[in-house]
Amino acid sequence: MGDSRGLYGCVEPMSACLPPNFAWPQTSQQFGGLSIAVPQPSPGQMLQLVEHLYSSASNLQQIPIATIVAAIDRAAQQWLAPDYPPRLQLLDQLPQINGYSPAMLNEVLDRMLADWRAPQIWQRLNEQFGDPLLLDGWRPMVIGESRVFGPRLTWHICAGNVPGVAIQSLIDGLLVKSPSLVKVARGEPLWAAAFATSLIQQLPALAESIAVLWWSGGDQALEAPILANTEAIIANASDAAIAAVRQRSPAHIRWLDYGSRYSLAYVSQTMLAAPNLAEIASKLAYDGVMLEQQGCVSPQAIVVEAPTAEQLSQFGLALNQALADLSQRYPASSSILAATRRSADDYEWQALSGQPIQLLSQPDQPWLVVVDQREALPTVAGRLIKLVPVADLAELAQRLKPLHQHLQSVTLVCSAAQRHELAEALAAIGVLRICQAGQQAFPQAAWHHDGRDPLRSLVRWVDLERSANPHV
Repeated sequence: MGDSRGLYGCVEPMSACLPPNFAWPQTSQQFGGLSIAVPQPSPGQMLQLVEHLYSSASNLQQIPIATIVAAIDRAAQQWLAPDYPPRLQLLDQLPQINGYSPAMLNEVLDRMLADWRAPQIWQRLNEQFGDPLLLDGWRPMVIGESRVFGPRLTWHICAGNVPGVAIQSLIDGLLVKSPSLVKVARGEPLWAAAFATSLIQQLPALAESIAVLWWSGGDQALEAPILANTEAIIANASDAAIAAVRQRSPAHIRWLDYGSRYSLAYVSQTMLAAPNLAEIASKLAYDGVMLEQQGCVSPQAIVVEAPTAEQLSQFGLALNQALADLSQRYPASSSILAATRRSADDYEWQALSGQPIQLLSQPDQPWLVVVDQREALPTVAGRLIKLVPVADLAELAQRLKPLHQHLQSVTLVCSAAQRHELAEALAAIGVLRICQAGQQAFPQAAWHHDGRDPLRSLVRWVDLERSANPHV
């Protein structure tokens, strides 16, 4: 299962990556339009796997962090090559599963892989630990010496809405030297196993500490051995899926859960008359199109402060032009077009029924721009940009109050003089990340994911105190 014959021969999709000497029966599963052979372990076989991974922790701890970072960097560099066979295979197969176009996948791959290069990884490690060598051994501290240890086993529960989420989770585990069992999602079962295989080729010593595979979530008999042995869980999943696993989880397990999130953009009134409105609209449209509204950082609305009818119309024209350009660059897949059409039909009926809705794009276009004056800020589907007028930030805060625990990113479009004042107000509402237009889909490598330090949250610190009495 750990070899790469299917991967490099571009014949069979890479369905799993297991430690050497683990050979399990396989069964064919349908993932979107693609049939993939996946391992079918028994509960006993899963127990053997997690015990094997757990026992590999001591060897993984001995690998210098610089060696691990260098291996991740080399694997990312391989995947950045446009002609790398595994990349070409992924670009051929993944659109059959998740509906992303190859052009958009190319963009997503390049942006994510850039965060897995050595300079960005070291930036993260320095940001979160100050001294990354704490991961290798004892380092001087005020109290004496300290070091950190990652979990002896981390279970990664991964969502399939955005490609690469499972790989980022795996990398986080490796950066704290934790053996990892990665459960990939039905919506994206391929890239993590393929990347893990490339990573192991760069550093074969990692082979004993990585397992990537898919199974149907909620299989309690299969997951019981995992919960009995894992020390940490990183969960990128729906709130319901996270709650279901938490209910069965022992109290001692360390959790990093990334559940359902809601993101948006906020355009201040002063910017509606800006001479670069077309450029602003182009960047906001890019944020809305990238990831096809499926990411936690995808803007579900563009909130517009105190616009006049004419300003909304001009803004809508600029967004339509930007979407036309983006549709040439990133053609929408049939599934995205169908979702957009359903959204358009729904909004047309609502407008005809007297709801305060205005359509700013033509029905035959492969995107939709609407003005929605209602109180609620529901999620959107397809290539839909929803403009929501508000009187001011205070009104927005009131509207977002029910979503306080689920807020994620806000693109803030305002003057330089307003930026800190508005950022302070957004932070008070519960927003966790405030970014520039055109950057919403791809947070910086060192960001505090959901307001936390992911790596520091995984480790345990051990202190070796010096004597309080210097003569002892």
